[in-house]
Amino acid sequence: MKKRFKKIYVEITNRCNLKCSFCGSSKLPFKSMSIDEFEYVVKKIKPFTDYIYLHVKGEPLLYTELDKALLICDRENIKVNITTNGTLLKEKYDILNKHTSIRQINISLHSENDYPNYFKNVFFACKLLSTKMFISYRIWTLNNYKLNKKSTDIVNKIIEYYKLDQEIVEKLKNENSIKIDNNTFVNKENLFIWPDDYTGYPIDSFCYGLDSHIGILSNGTVVPCCLDSTGEINLGNIFNEELSDILDKELVRNIIDSFKNNKSYCNLCKKCNFRNRFLKK
Repeated sequence: MKKRFKKIYVEITNRCNLKCSFCGSSKLPFKSMSIDEFEYVVKKIKPFTDYIYLHVKGEPLLYTELDKALLICDRENIKVNITTNGTLLKEKYDILNKHTSIRQINISLHSENDYPNYFKNVFFACKLLSTKMFISYRIWTLNNYKLNKKSTDIVNKIIEYYKLDQEIVEKLKNENSIKIDNNTFVNKENLFIWPDDYTGYPIDSFCYGLDSHIGILSNGTVVPCCLDSTGEINLGNIFNEELSDILDKELVRNIIDSFKNNKSYCNLCKKCNFRNRFLKK
């Protein structure tokens, strides 16, 4: 029986139009999948999942073949989640609005940008899109004083635009996940450090990598999770190996068995502070 994943991350491009400090600089050459490569990947992973997430690093709305890519997902009946910095949402609205495959769009409102009318354009586009899909506004800055001051302004902008009543305002200020409108949510979390940039003490703990999800980088490298943006834990390449063969490798079995025992088999996993979110749950 084939392994089924809750989701598979597919990095259609690792290019981005911003240089946010919390993302760090790209350590791989810029690469976007061709539309033929993307279609190949979708067909290869379809037996393994019903959901794909169009990101690892990079801004997916920069992908020049976005319309064709979403059409492929429509045709293959596979659901899509997109995480974006939001700068191109209004520009790409017509494309996003017409495709039935999109389940959810996550917008990183804490991105560092100076785009004119950024919030006005994001909220306008999302208000329209929320009639067809879920919208999640992310503010992942709670443990960063500098950015968290900005997050207070972001929350106030949300309150003003959506004209939220006092009960929802109180929840928005005091809770980390709250529904504010039709199919529209705000998610607040701590800022995390990409594991390849982490300089803290190594840790061991459980992780959902290779259990609920895997990632595929724009060059075809298969990785255990969406936080291995450089392909340090290279499990194989989907362009020249079957995914079932990749998942049957000894390295994969060792990683899975270690996580079951709250251990980290790979050095990159030991440096991942994102797993603290699993610990608190």
